Amino acid sequence: MTWLRVTILIGAGAAVAMLVGKVPAALPDLQAELGLSLVQSGWVIAIFNLVAAATAVFLGTVSDQFGRLRVAISGMVLAAFSGIAGGFADSGTALLATRVFEGLGFLLTTTSMPGLILHAVSERHMKTSFALWGMYMPVGSGFMLALSGLILAHFDWRVLWWLTSVLILVAAFPVYRVGRGLGEGARRPGAKPRLRQSLRQALGRGPILLSTVFAFYAGQYLIVAGFLPLILIELNGFTASGAAAVGAFAVFCNAAGNILSGWLHDRGVRSTTLILAGCAAMVIGGSIVLLEGISGLLRTAAAGGLFIFTGLIPSSLFALIPDHAPDRSVIATVSGIVMQGAAIGQLVGPPIGAAIVAWSGAWHGAIPVVLVCAAICTSCALLLRRTGPRGQTG
Repeated sequence: MTWLRVTILIGAGAAVAMLVGKVPAALPDLQAELGLSLVQSGWVIAIFNLVAAATAVFLGTVSDQFGRLRVAISGMVLAAFSGIAGGFADSGTALLATRVFEGLGFLLTTTSMPGLILHAVSERHMKTSFALWGMYMPVGSGFMLALSGLILAHFDWRVLWWLTSVLILVAAFPVYRVGRGLGEGARRPGAKPRLRQSLRQALGRGPILLSTVFAFYAGQYLIVAGFLPLILIELNGFTASGAAAVGAFAVFCNAAGNILSGWLHDRGVRSTTLILAGCAAMVIGGSIVLLEGISGLLRTAAAGGLFIFTGLIPSSLFALIPDHAPDRSVIATVSGIVMQGAAIGQLVGPPIGAAIVAWSGAWHGAIPVVLVCAAICTSCALLLRRTGPRGQTG
């Protein structure tokens, strides 16, 4: 029963992550029908990161204050109905407006779920469950990335928007039942810290280190993942569809890494050890992917290995959240801090990588950026080893 509950809660995160995966394949249709400019097309994808970078901590605090189940279900409903409204958009501006509210719904849901998972499992399985939670993004976005191509071959992008919303609403029903069974249906105001107090408690050394690791991990991830299809096309002669298939393969490898992390956590492997293994993969795999003069097969294999082992990082960061939350009542706030780091890295990393590649005139010009990200993540992981539970240094 415990693992069924965890699966349902992770499934809810994957459901809202489909909002990210539905966009890439639909961009050509959006540009043709709504007249989106290249800049607007970029914002349709990036708006989630901007919303998260600006509000994730605050929304996590809201979840701790008003009840995780209530906020999670509200987020799923908001995301779903925003997607339905987006399906009726007749301009790029209207579509972007609905994407902002989709992003808010996504964050309300994903910052609340770790707190629900905490109540669904025993202390013995807590780290494993939090590690497995890290797979929600690659599973949800990867699933919809693969499915969207099939849907768009027969229907227009509006059907894709509406189908995604229906799937989110369907996923909300079992989440509500699980949450009610965990006693999360009613708010208990006396047990909740004030918003300002909750945020102050959560901004300790441990959560800041977790957020920093996630920022630099996410930055290098999007640099390599974002450049990979273009590199395969330019340097290895792949077709656009072939390069997209490798991109989807990389996303699912990242999900496999999260699953592997859960298995290793269940066997007592330290989270910081797994983060350090992921950092080593950044250095080796990231460098190979960006090198020129290698075969497409080797580049694809390196990308697969890179994303499997770097998939150990986000899952391990989530597994460390209970250890570094100063109080269990601020789990969602700490989750928001960690996710805000990821959003900042995703927002800033790709433009920096692209600028350096343009300046150097070669894809391997981005290798130093990947190495810097790996070095900073390694340093923070070592500091986390010295930072005990609840942020105490030891």
